[in-house]
Amino acid sequence: MARWSEYDTDEERLPEGMQRIGYDADTQVYTFRDAEGGIWESAPGNRYGQLRRVANDTLPSYSEADDGNPTQPLTYGGPGGSSPRASWRQEMMPLLNWFLLVGLFLLFMICDDATPHKIKAGETCWAIADARSVSLDALLKANEGLNCDRLSVGETICVPTA
Repeated sequence: MARWSEYDTDEERLPEGMQRIGYDADTQVYTFRDAEGGIWESAPGNRYGQLRRVANDTLPSYSEADDGNPTQPLTYGGPGGSSPRASWRQEMMPLLNWFLLVGLFLLFMICDDATPHKIKAGETCWAIADARSVSLDALLKANEGLNCDRLSVGETICVPTA
C-alpha cells in the first residue's frame, strides 16, 4: 500500500547537504547530519520543522546574509528560515486531501435499501412515488430534508423499494 508521504522526499524538505540518519521510536525524534558533520534533532513527533543542534563538533557554514548564530533553530530551508520553493506535489497535497474527503462523502451518499432516481423535468414527489408504488411519506422518510417544492432537474433522490 502506497503512502502519500512518498511524494515528500528529504531532498525536497531538508536544507541542502542535510540527510536523515536515524529515528528513535521511543522519543519519536529524527536525527539528521549536515554537510559539515554536525548532528541535528527534530522536535519529538515532528519529522521536519525546527531542528536543533545536538553535537557542537563542527559549525555549519553561514553566508553573509545569516546572523552567524549556530544555536539558532534550523528550519527546513536553512538558517534564517528561508525555504526552497515547494514542489508541485507538496503544494497540491491539501487539494488531494479535499478531493479524497469529497469522494468519501459521495461514496456514502449512495442509497441504502433504495433505488436512486434522477429527477427529470416536470416530475414531482407525488408522481415519482406513484410511479414506483411507494407512499409519499416513505419517499420523504428515505430522503431526509427533501423539499418537494424545489426539486432540481438532474438531482438524485432515493426511492425506497416497495
